[in-house]
Amino acid sequence: MNCKNCGELIDGNFCAHCGQSTSVDTINFKNVISELSGSIFHLNKGLFFTIKALFLRPGHTIREYVGGKRKNHFKPITYAFTLSTLYFLLSQFFESSTFIGEALEGFANGWNDSGKAGNPLVVLSWFVEHYAYTILLLLPLFSLASYLAFLKTGYNYLEHVVLNAYITGQQAIFYSLAVVLSVCTGSADFGENTAVCLSVAYAFIVFWQFFSEQGRVAVVFRSILAYVLFWVMLALATLMIIILTSMM
Repeated sequence: MNCKNCGELIDGNFCAHCGQSTSVDTINFKNVISELSGSIFHLNKGLFFTIKALFLRPGHTIREYVGGKRKNHFKPITYAFTLSTLYFLLSQFFESSTFIGEALEGFANGWNDSGKAGNPLVVLSWFVEHYAYTILLLLPLFSLASYLAFLKTGYNYLEHVVLNAYITGQQAIFYSLAVVLSVCTGSADFGENTAVCLSVAYAFIVFWQFFSEQGRVAVVFRSILAYVLFWVMLALATLMIIILTSMM
């Protein structure tokens, strides 16, 4: 019997060459429903398990993941991208601006009010319109900030990327809830301010648990330092983008 995927001769239940099962049914309604339910179950098992764990014991969960306990968890980068995309789609559906979008639009409006135009506006507009990608681009920057703030705590830069990817994904949930809250209350500022406060508080809680071996005062100080470094680096990076693109 030959494998229907690669054509190699099969002796057993799976192809030794490509790994496909020998039991391949004709595509019909029954197996489509079966695959769909399997996909939903996998999503539920990975995504919702991770969401729950990151709400109940966030810092401890992420430290366990970094330490090797990974089987049941959604992958960190995918987690951040998936939830950031859901937040962006929700904000578009309710015609609400995103938090990052408002910040970048502020830079763009400032540039426009100065009487200048051109490439900086195009670049900043791209970041506003591609929120999920912008979040992924900012993730290495904030990870660098937290890595520098928590230097010599025993975690390398990529482990900080994992840490902040999970934080970013969870913060997207707060911002998603803020969109719904803004629609229900009719006050966009109330929802956004609530989301910002919850997101920052959540990050502090994660750092508090993740770096539990450090002194509590030191963790709070380093958490504040991470945010300060991030906003300084973000401002410098945005200024650099504006300068470089305006020269093109």
